[in-house]
Amino acid sequence: MATNAELIAQWERVQTKTFTSWTNMHLAKRGLNINSVATDLRDGTMLLQLLEIISDESVGPYNKNPKMRVQMAENAERALKFIAAHDVKLVNIGAVDIIDGNLKATLGLIWTIILRFAIAGLSEEGLSAKEGLLLWVQRKTAGYKGVNVQNFSDSFQDGLAFCALIHRHRPDIIEYDGLSAENKADNLRLAFDTAEKHLGIPQLLDVEDIVSIPKPDERSIMTYVAALYKVFSSLDNIETAGRRIGKFAEFSKTIQELQHDYEERTRRLLAAVNGKIEELQTSALADTYEGARAQNAEFRDYKKGIKRQWVAEQNDLAALFTQIQAKLKSIGRPPYVPPAGLAVADVEAQVTALGNAEHARRTALNQNMRAILDRLRQNFAIPANAFYDQLQQLKAALAAIDGELEQQLETAKAKQQELAALNDQLPPIQAAEQELEAANVEDNEFSIHTYDDLYFEYEQLKLAFAKAIVAIEGQIAAKQQTGISAEQMEDFKNSFQHFDQDKDGSLSRLEFKSALGSMGVIELNFEGNDAKFEAIFKSVSGGSDHVTFQQYVDYLVKLNADTMDPEQLKESFATIAGGKDHVTLNDLKVAQLSQELIDYLVSVMPPHSSVPDAYDYQAYLSSL
Repeated sequence: MATNAELIAQWERVQTKTFTSWTNMHLAKRGLNINSVATDLRDGTMLLQLLEIISDESVGPYNKNPKMRVQMAENAERALKFIAAHDVKLVNIGAVDIIDGNLKATLGLIWTIILRFAIAGLSEEGLSAKEGLLLWVQRKTAGYKGVNVQNFSDSFQDGLAFCALIHRHRPDIIEYDGLSAENKADNLRLAFDTAEKHLGIPQLLDVEDIVSIPKPDERSIMTYVAALYKVFSSLDNIETAGRRIGKFAEFSKTIQELQHDYEERTRRLLAAVNGKIEELQTSALADTYEGARAQNAEFRDYKKGIKRQWVAEQNDLAALFTQIQAKLKSIGRPPYVPPAGLAVADVEAQVTALGNAEHARRTALNQNMRAILDRLRQNFAIPANAFYDQLQQLKAALAAIDGELEQQLETAKAKQQELAALNDQLPPIQAAEQELEAANVEDNEFSIHTYDDLYFEYEQLKLAFAKAIVAIEGQIAAKQQTGISAEQMEDFKNSFQHFDQDKDGSLSRLEFKSALGSMGVIELNFEGNDAKFEAIFKSVSGGSDHVTFQQYVDYLVKLNADTMDPEQLKESFATIAGGKDHVTLNDLKVAQLSQELIDYLVSVMPPHSSVPDAYDYQAYLSSL
């Protein structure tokens, strides 16, 4: 077993090599180099150069080519005063120690410089620099098999901690799963070679100095870990920026997809409506009673079939348009303006034109069936037409909802109440239609409506208002809840309403379990004692036998919370670009974006005007 003196000698030898490599790592920025800190700092010039480089400050005038001992002493004294001026208390280190080459004092001085200028800024949560650096290592290596960092000595001796740190930040440059603690030298060599090749960190440590010494030198390992921290802290910032950009890209992609869906479906609906208008205006009337009855039947089938699908589609498109606008308003984006001819009002105009064509066709058909009693027609037509007009007014009011989200919600709920009040008008309309059917009256020139039509449109409009209110409430909730997207909030609300089977505004234990299962929070298990679910139910319900909507949302928010600040997007792009005015594919990959989001960003960002294979993210953000 080595004596204490032998161990100290070993540590001094290792520190001398490590501190020399560390010093050269910084001196290289000025094209300088030393052979050893033990011999090449004695005249003070290299020491002063090192201090200027690492502090990014001037040490003031000094003798750059000292020949006499007094000049060397002046340089050394200037270096010590510069260090002391940066709140560092020097103990038992004087200018004479430096110029005489006192190894212990020189190593202590370099360690003091490392602590002050390379490690001091790493402290966190009120801990010392050493404790803060150790806490950072423990957090980054948590969960790695075979790694348990408790100190800066033998915890790093098998090399796994170094490999884990590199793999945690750059899994693309090192394979960790196949490593074994038994291969200490190979692990250390892999970590040091990889860091030098891919991260630009010189090999400050020698594998043999760590493996062969019973207790590796703590200061040397701290110096190397600090160099890793300097590199990886910038990657952490890039990863954070990448997450923000990824969230922004996901939101923009979703909006783009919703707008594309709205436009394509609107085009299809308008094409179908225009084709039907032409058919209704040009089809000849039958000249026989049987033919007239067949045409009436065909017309009724159309109204109960494809026409209802078009009405439902029109209402869905209006709700989708409202959803898009609410999403954009929730993050301060300009409102969506559809291409010419595809606005909600354009669709409404064509549907109105279709209604006119239907009315004209029905009128022409009715002229072949004059035996129908006008009184019964009027008894149905007057309330039915009035009911339909009220539906159209409410439908138009739904499409015209605007203003702040809270104002939109208040207006939508008020109009929803007006719609609910119309329900009492349906029974008299149904009774009047039954009288027409009893009299074999199959047409009514005073109205194009049937009870089924009105009831269907009434139910569809109720559904449209419900969808619009859900969308707006989702945006309001998303704006109020930290980091929760509108899509997530809509999912929360829809899942709550779906599983609230008895519609009492709360979820029973079974309803809550089914809702969590549908959201992917838990695995459904309806057999035996599900302790995990019972703990969740007790926590969320506060000991009650049911879960309210707010408790449900609060719980899901805790699981899914995240934020997206538009101002951070500019900073995030700049961080990923490393200060450049453009980003490359490699920048986006290092930010750990998914390939799908990388492909999307590349498709929407313009190429940079002067840098090949690069993209002008500034122009892209400006266009938004």
